[in-house]
Amino acid sequence: MDLFSIYFSRNLKVIIAEREGKLPVRILATALRNLESLGYTFSTKLIDVLSSWERDRFISWFERLMDELRQIKGINLKETLMYPRFPKRKMNIQESKFYLNALMHSWRQQSHEQEQRILLLNKLRLRVIHLGSEADFYQVGMDLLTAKASLTPVAREQLIWFATKYEGWAAFEPEAGQIPVRENAAVYCAALLKAGRASVEQLQRQLHTATDILRLAVACSDGDVSLKKNTRFRSFTRSERRIILALLEGASDPLEDLFRYKGRWQRLAERLHPGEYRHRYPEAVAALDQLQRGEQPLTFHGRVERAFEQKDNQLIVETLAQRPREMVGLLDRMIRSGVPVQQVIGKMETVEEKVSTRALLRVLAHFGTRTEFQVTRSFFRKGITANLYVSTQPLRPLNVEDVHAVISTVEHTLLKRFALLPPLGNVYIDERLQEFSVPSEKRRASEFIRALSRASWISLPTGDTVRFFLWWGEGLGGEERIERVNTDLSGVMYDEDWRYMHQTSRTHLQSNEYIAANSRFMVTASDEAAKYMDLHLPSVCRLGTRYIVIMVNRDNTFKDLPECYAGWIMRQGPQSDEMFDPSTVQERIDLTATSRSCIPAIIDVQERRILWCDLGLKRQPKAHHPVGDNKADVALIARAMTELKRPDLYTLFMLHAKARGTLVETLGMANLVFTAELESNRVAEVAEYLTEGPPVERTVITPLEQEYIMKQFL
Repeated sequence: MDLFSIYFSRNLKVIIAEREGKLPVRILATALRNLESLGYTFSTKLIDVLSSWERDRFISWFERLMDELRQIKGINLKETLMYPRFPKRKMNIQESKFYLNALMHSWRQQSHEQEQRILLLNKLRLRVIHLGSEADFYQVGMDLLTAKASLTPVAREQLIWFATKYEGWAAFEPEAGQIPVRENAAVYCAALLKAGRASVEQLQRQLHTATDILRLAVACSDGDVSLKKNTRFRSFTRSERRIILALLEGASDPLEDLFRYKGRWQRLAERLHPGEYRHRYPEAVAALDQLQRGEQPLTFHGRVERAFEQKDNQLIVETLAQRPREMVGLLDRMIRSGVPVQQVIGKMETVEEKVSTRALLRVLAHFGTRTEFQVTRSFFRKGITANLYVSTQPLRPLNVEDVHAVISTVEHTLLKRFALLPPLGNVYIDERLQEFSVPSEKRRASEFIRALSRASWISLPTGDTVRFFLWWGEGLGGEERIERVNTDLSGVMYDEDWRYMHQTSRTHLQSNEYIAANSRFMVTASDEAAKYMDLHLPSVCRLGTRYIVIMVNRDNTFKDLPECYAGWIMRQGPQSDEMFDPSTVQERIDLTATSRSCIPAIIDVQERRILWCDLGLKRQPKAHHPVGDNKADVALIARAMTELKRPDLYTLFMLHAKARGTLVETLGMANLVFTAELESNRVAEVAEYLTEGPPVERTVITPLEQEYIMKQFL
C-alpha cells in the first residue's frame, strides 16, 4: 500500500510531474484505447503531463495503473482489453492520431468543470482519471479520519498508512472530537502507539472512556475493534503499558465499562501488570482490583431499569437523556410505559444535536409502522456477521397521534440539520428508491464488488430464466495454498406463507413440475471454477412458489479463498447456448464472510425482484422440519429479511431536497438526479435527451455510490 494505490482507488487521481521527454503517439493512443475498454480515460491535464514522459517510464507506470484497475473491477484484463499484448501490439500511426483527435474533440464539446467526472465519447460514458495534488491527497486522509461510519478493513489500513507513513502528516495532531467514530479513533491511536509516536495527552483527546481504551488495546493486538469478537492480546512494551494505564487513570467513572467487558479487561490486565504501577496510577489499579473482586456498581442500564420499575416518568426521561443515542433507541418503550409523548419529545429536542442522522432515520423507519400490530420484529446487532435477530414478542400499536408527533419532531430535526448544508439546486428523486436501504456502517458480511446496502430490492432484468452462479479461484488464500474446494449452491423454495415446497440440490435437477438446470457439483480447478443454477421463473411460479432463498455452503469459511463470489444474470432458458463469463457479470457479491454458510439473496418470483441479503450464518440452517413446520431456520431468517423495515434512500433524499433543493418532476430539469437504476450511464443519457435549452451540468447518484452517499448525505 502506498500513495499511488490509495489515491487512485479512492479518488481516481494520480500525482505525477512533467518531464523533458516525448511519449510516442502510438503508445499514448493505445493506452487510452485500452482504458476505454474498461470504461475509463485520462483528463486533458493528465494527457498533457504524460505526453512529456519517456516511453519506458510511461509503460512501467501504466502497467501499475492497469493492475490497480484489475483489482478495483475484479476482472481478467486480457479478456477485456482491445490490445491485451500492449505495448508489443499497438495502434498504427493513423489510427492513433484519429483516436486522439476524436478524444480531444469530445473534451472540447463538453462543458469543462474543474474536475469532470464523466466524459462522453462515441456514446460511451467514461470515468475520468485526473491529475491530483498533494493538498488533495492530504484531504483523502482527512476524509478517512473524519468518516461518519466505521471504516472497512481496506480503509483502516489506508488510515494506518496515513498515520504512520505519510510525511504530510508527520506533524499533524487531530483536535479533540475530530474523529467522530470511536472505532476509527482506536485504529488511528493504535497506529501511533505501535509506531512509538503517541503521547498520553494526544490520545486523551480521542479516547475518553474505558471502552475506548479497550478498543485501543484490541487494535494494537490486530483484533476486532467493534468488540463483538474476542481478541488474543499481545504482550505490550513497558511504555505501551504505562500509556494504557495512564489513559485508564484519566477516564471518568470507568467501572461500568470495565464490567461490561469484564472477561476482556481481566485478560488485558494480565498483559498490563497493573500491580507494578499501583502508586503511579492508583485509580486505574483500584478499578481493576474491584473488577477482579467482582464488586459491580449500579450501571447506567441498571438505573434505567430501576426508573422503569418505579414508573417514575421524570426519572426515566432524565436518566436516558444522559445518553441521547440510548434515548432514541428507547422512545417506543418510553411511550408504551406511559411517559407522555410531549414530555419525551421535549427532552429529545434538548439533546437532538448529539444524535446521529442515521439514528434519527431509524426512528422514522420504526415509527412508520407503529400504528399497526406487529407479530414479530427483526433487527441487526452492531458488528456481528450473522447478525439478523428475530423477536417473536408482539408489539401492540401505538396511538396514531403519538406516532405522528414523534415522526414530525424527527423530520423537523433532520430538516434543520440538512438546511445548513450547501444547496442542491433542482432535484429529481426516483420513487423506486423506497426499495433501497440507507448505507449501513459498513459492517457487512462480505465486501461487495458493487456495494449495495443489505435489505435492498432490485428488479430483475427482462428474461424468463435466472441463472444464479458461484465462482471461486484457487491458489494462495492467506498464508496457505487452497487446492481443493468443496462448495455448494442451492435454492430453497417457499410459498407465499413461507411453507417449504422444494429444494434444489447439487445433482442435476430433474422435475416434472418446473423447469430448471444445474451445472452439477464441482470440486476443484487449476485456477478457477464456477457452478450455476438455472431456474425458469414462469414454471416455478405456476408451481405456487413465491420465494427462492439462495444458499451457499462450503467446507471452510469463504474468506479462506483468494476469490469467491456469487451473482446472477438472466438467460433465454435453462442451459441455453448463450456465452457465460462470470467475471463480466455486474450483479455479484464477493463472498469473504467468516462463515461456512451464507444467504446472498432471496428471489421474489411473483414480483420479479431480488433481495440483496449478504447474510453470513455461523451454522448451516435447516430448510424445513420433517413435519413440514414453516418456522424452520431458513424460513424464519428469510421471512424476517423480506419484512425488515429499514431507513430507505427515498426518505433520506427527499428530506435533503425539501431542506436545501427544489424538487422537479422530470429528469431534464434536474441538476441532481437520484435514480434507482444501477447504471448511471443510461439515466444520464435519458436526462440529456430530455433537456431543453443549453446543456445542464448534472450529477447522477445511484444506490451503488455508498461512499458518496455517506459522505454527502449522512
